[in-house]
Amino acid sequence: MSVNRCICHDISFGEINQIAAGKNLCTIEELREEEICSTQCRLCEPYIRAMLKTGQTSFEPGLIPNTGRKR
Repeated sequence: MSVNRCICHDISFGEINQIAAGKNLCTIEELREEEICSTQCRLCEPYIRAMLKTGQTSFEPGLIPNTGRKR
């Protein structure tokens, strides 16, 4: 099973990516201000940051995105 969504807001990284592009939102802080994702438990934060950088919307569980290191 891959990490591919903000579970608190029940929204996929793909949907978040589309919203971010449509509203020209470039940072996780901007996404939080719009209350789109990562405002509660924030477990998705490193994945959202990686998604904004790379466009990747699905990640291997437990790996810190863009590093290959385990949490």
